[in-house]
Amino acid sequence: MTGGTIGPDVIDGDKIPNNCSEALMLTVPVVDDACFTIKAEFIAAERPSCLTPLDAVKPTAQTAHPAQHKHHDEDEGSKRGKKMRGMNKKRPRDAKVSVRDRVCTSVLQGDACPFRPDEHNEQCPYNHDLTLLLQDRPRDIAEIDVCPLFQLKGKCPFGLLCRVGNSHVNLTTGQNIVKEVAQTPDAILNELKKETQWKLRKNQYPFRCKRFFEHQGDAAKKGHEQVSEEKALPKSAEDLSPLPDRMRKLIDFSNKVYVAPLTTVGNLPFRRIMKKFGADITCGEMAVAQNLLEGKPGEWALLKRHPSEDVFGVQIACGHADQFTRVAELIENECQVDFVDLNCGCPIDCICSKGAGSALMLRDNKLRDSLRGISNALSCPFTVKMRTGWDEKVPLAHKLVPKIQSWQVDGLSAIMIHGRSRLQRYSKLADWSYISQVANSQVEDLPNIPMIGNGDIFSFTDYEQRLRDHPELLPTAMIARGALIKPWLPTEIKERRHWDISASERLDFLKEFVSFGLEHWGTDQHGINTTRRFLLEFLSFLHRYVPVYMLEVLPQQMNQRPSVQHMCGRSDLETLMLSSHCGDWIKICEMLLGSVPDGFRFEPKHKANGYK
Repeated sequence: MTGGTIGPDVIDGDKIPNNCSEALMLTVPVVDDACFTIKAEFIAAERPSCLTPLDAVKPTAQTAHPAQHKHHDEDEGSKRGKKMRGMNKKRPRDAKVSVRDRVCTSVLQGDACPFRPDEHNEQCPYNHDLTLLLQDRPRDIAEIDVCPLFQLKGKCPFGLLCRVGNSHVNLTTGQNIVKEVAQTPDAILNELKKETQWKLRKNQYPFRCKRFFEHQGDAAKKGHEQVSEEKALPKSAEDLSPLPDRMRKLIDFSNKVYVAPLTTVGNLPFRRIMKKFGADITCGEMAVAQNLLEGKPGEWALLKRHPSEDVFGVQIACGHADQFTRVAELIENECQVDFVDLNCGCPIDCICSKGAGSALMLRDNKLRDSLRGISNALSCPFTVKMRTGWDEKVPLAHKLVPKIQSWQVDGLSAIMIHGRSRLQRYSKLADWSYISQVANSQVEDLPNIPMIGNGDIFSFTDYEQRLRDHPELLPTAMIARGALIKPWLPTEIKERRHWDISASERLDFLKEFVSFGLEHWGTDQHGINTTRRFLLEFLSFLHRYVPVYMLEVLPQQMNQRPSVQHMCGRSDLETLMLSSHCGDWIKICEMLLGSVPDGFRFEPKHKANGYK
């Protein structure tokens, strides 16, 4: 058992008890147990009164007590445990607004609607009665001081529909007020252009790479002898030659904090928070290649980049080389990115069933052709993120990496290894010894590919221990779930301290998240609903953080849970933030976005089995 000396100088924030500083001077062992110990003075005998009553909260996979999990698993067998994994498809959704209740954007902006019956003989399906809209307009959200879009751009495009419209709407006439701003903000990058979307939907985009079935059609017209020669070349690269007169801008991942792609919660407002806390490199959420090729706005939204993201990448999931190559062409022509990440690690069933994600690790030829096609289509570097394999009992990354190395693909900057298998998903600890084995499996006679380890970095001591124990890996702090639970983790790593961040400081960055969310998703009711949902998804991870001063042993480990059911913090707000009940997350949300609609319910999108 190893340990390290931790002094009171690594703690800051609110005042801690005297006995805490004395305990921190002791040599602290590294605990691998499933629970961490809470100091006795912070243990409550019953549920604190400042929390939402239990009868007002619907139990979910994350609200049940650990003992209840065990009881259910014993009674219902492994099938019950399996259902608790992955996406929660039966979670409640926001009610959709009918077409007639939506307002015509032209009228909202003060212009004449071009689709009125007297002009084009077409009936605009949207509402045009501003007088009726003024009468039915809901009261503004008091918890938000000013419309962030009006403050940033001088004009809110939502006009009367804005839920903070008192700052820019004449409530008598419905006129949307416009003001001049001293400096025009930089535009969000990688927006889907209407012209590009139209070409994609009409299959008229000028791709250089043909689709697979088009190759087959061309081959059928040629003789058998020529077909045999073509099979020796990767089909995705037949019509592609390297881009002329372009130099790849290399990315140095060393000594950087890299926020890995995070589904659902790794959105643009969240990444802006991470940049404020010191993240060096950010990456968009995983985007599915087929949806991008079909011009779906929801998928293209995952590629958006804020100007503050100075080093930014996008991650693509796909199971076919021709699709990978065509998406790489799209990104090269339509987006501004610093690197592209090829996903070989997603464990979700609907992705793996299409040969993408972790399933791509099992298809060497597809992976080889994809890498070569991407290399020829992009002028920026690209990376590969993979797991240890499909099954932890039969790891295969140490066999796959030498193959990738032997292909000598130009532009491959790094390979990221998540130290878990596909079947493990996020349970158990990441196997860093195997990650080192993968890095050492490369052939010495060929150029080495930089290797980055990923998994369970939850404090600066975790990161520094990985550096000491695995010198063959790049010194990159690649953080994922740790960033969701502790967004301030980049600051901890760079300043080498355990930050005892107060509840008020956490509430402040949640206010920033809400402001960023309203900028991104809009200030109308739909934007409010979207921001609320993503805030609650964020809180479903944030509650796992237990303040430093409450712990008997530092630091808290990723998969550890509290050893007690009820805890009390330094304030009612901190106690509220410690709660694992959805009702308490909604209570925090109401502090920032106002009251939720009657009958509102929330359940997390992803049911975690790595933390219970």
